[in-house]
Amino acid sequence: MKSERLDIVDLFRVIALGGVIFFHYFFSGISRGRITSISPSPFFDIAKYGYLGVEFFFLISGFVILYSTQNRSAFDFAKRRFFRLYPMYWIAVTFIYIVTIAPWWKFPGESFDDFSLTLTMFPTAFGGEWMDAAHWFLKRELQSYLIVIFFMAIGLGKKLPQIFPIWAIVMCVWNLFNLPTFEIWYLNGYFALINAGAIIYCIREWGWSRIRALGLLAAYICSIETRIEHAEFLGPWRKTEYSPLLVSIFVTVFFLLMLLLISPVVLKVQLSWATKAGAITFPLFLIHGRIGGTVMQTWGNDENKYFLSAATLLIMIFIANLLLKLEKKILNSPGILRLRS
Repeated sequence: MKSERLDIVDLFRVIALGGVIFFHYFFSGISRGRITSISPSPFFDIAKYGYLGVEFFFLISGFVILYSTQNRSAFDFAKRRFFRLYPMYWIAVTFIYIVTIAPWWKFPGESFDDFSLTLTMFPTAFGGEWMDAAHWFLKRELQSYLIVIFFMAIGLGKKLPQIFPIWAIVMCVWNLFNLPTFEIWYLNGYFALINAGAIIYCIREWGWSRIRALGLLAAYICSIETRIEHAEFLGPWRKTEYSPLLVSIFVTVFFLLMLLLISPVVLKVQLSWATKAGAITFPLFLIHGRIGGTVMQTWGNDENKYFLSAATLLIMIFIANLLLKLEKKILNSPGILRLRS
């Protein structure tokens, strides 16, 4: 990559997480009846689209994943991805468990068995549940890491810039013709977004080519088609309806924002605050939902819901920053440094 870190990518992370938090605090728990202490706000029907921030995260993830493979072995990539996800995840879910088992909350806390299974990051594979439903995103992240590690391990790491566009084209055809997926992870529509992010990285680094242009177009078409289908599936479950047009517009805007990363002008953008804010998006993503919903159900009402939401978010940001500092301290300890080197 032409620069070690792009501030604009951190800005995109902040935007994506902002949508997710907006969705969780002003729509999700209320629509599903988990939060009964407050009534819908005037922007209830806008907040319901905030979940699409996760789609933006997948685009960003694809871009970053391919960057992370450059000049690295499969083992080095796997090790770096492990230390990128698991330490903070363990810290965050432990914090959620300790906080939510307190007796004064109206939501019941998790059992120790559920907490133990959650530490694997694959709790549903062992009959457990996520401590925070939003954490399902991490399963797709791990799945994308696994396929990349596989390709790198069999000597195809340098072919990933060709593999991602071909994969996107195959996925697009597969989904448009409604061919059976046989529960294959990598035909899931979320991987169209991951592929798109990876292809945009390829274009940024090595320029446009016919296969990259076709791959990006295929990833875009597949993303639109599968996101509309997914919204139609989610609507009844969330007791609402989603506009296919608005879903398409949001996804299109995310693609256009990612395409900004190709522009040389973006290289010159410096947003130091975005770098700092982007650093806490992961711990904040992990803790905001479960604890925020618990606080709103326990102490929220129609008179204080806006103040309580804002106060809860500020506290979550403060705690996320503390968790980040704790993670850095752990990762920089002598024993862990030897494992990371």
